[in-house]
Amino acid sequence: MRDTEADATAAIARGLLLALATPSIAALAFDSGAATLRIFAEIATIPGFLAVAGWLLATQVASLPPTRLLRSLAPMAGCAAAAAAFAAAAAPLSGHDWRAGMALAAPVWRLALLPVAYALVAASLRGAPGFLLALAMTAHVAGVILGMPALAQFIFFVAGVMLAERRHALFRLVDDEPEFALASGPFVAVLSAAVAIRFAQTGQPLSIAAVGPIALALGLAVAPAALANAGALRHRPFGEAVARLGRAAPALAICWIPLFATLIATANRGAAPSTASALLMALASLLVIAVVADMALDAREKDGFSGAPAQR
Repeated sequence: MRDTEADATAAIARGLLLALATPSIAALAFDSGAATLRIFAEIATIPGFLAVAGWLLATQVASLPPTRLLRSLAPMAGCAAAAAAFAAAAAPLSGHDWRAGMALAAPVWRLALLPVAYALVAASLRGAPGFLLALAMTAHVAGVILGMPALAQFIFFVAGVMLAERRHALFRLVDDEPEFALASGPFVAVLSAAVAIRFAQTGQPLSIAAVGPIALALGLAVAPAALANAGALRHRPFGEAVARLGRAAPALAICWIPLFATLIATANRGAAPSTASALLMALASLLVIAVVADMALDAREKDGFSGAPAQR
């Protein structure tokens, strides 16, 4: 049975992370540079999304048999496939070929695909949390050394799974210390931004290995901070608004980068985009997709509600 409080918390956390991801989406408009925004995504936003995915999939990982687990993961795999296909199909609108379109959207569709693989690995080790954690740590070290983000980021998914197993303790802490919970998210976000800015000033090539162990520490801190922040916002009007943004995550995974790239290409007409225009287009594309997705979800819920008496 799904935990509605956990699902609501995950929706709010996703909404917060989507808002934080807007500058990183804007950075995709630049072939080089924007190192601050790119490293911020690597040490904060991406670990946060993977941890939320682990939080959401923890119940399936722990309890479902393999066949049912595969069926439950099919929508996420389908979302990743749809995102890659839509990026390839929409690439000509922004002046790219289909390969470039898929490569541009790779950071997003990978976020939908990786949790599927991670969940299967975690499910194969159910009942052995110590071994799962050891495997995640080993994979992180190997991923950093070999330059393979898919290996390095597994530990953030595992962190989300382990937090979900202790969600009742997390919710008690949030209820006892709401001010601390509300401040935790902004604190970690600001700290991550400071690290990203400092790294950009060094001029080193972008990599997690170059940032060092602080990237792992911040990535692991994002999960409890974002989920605690989201838990404190559950019964607040702002939390409801952010949850609506979080509900649009699948639509954003499919459409956000292609729409952003199209808007940038249309607005600049071959000229180099400015930082301000890239940020504006990233925010505009986010809001357009979120509003349309929210309207579609509301309409579907109303149709389902109105059809319930007739079915009975």
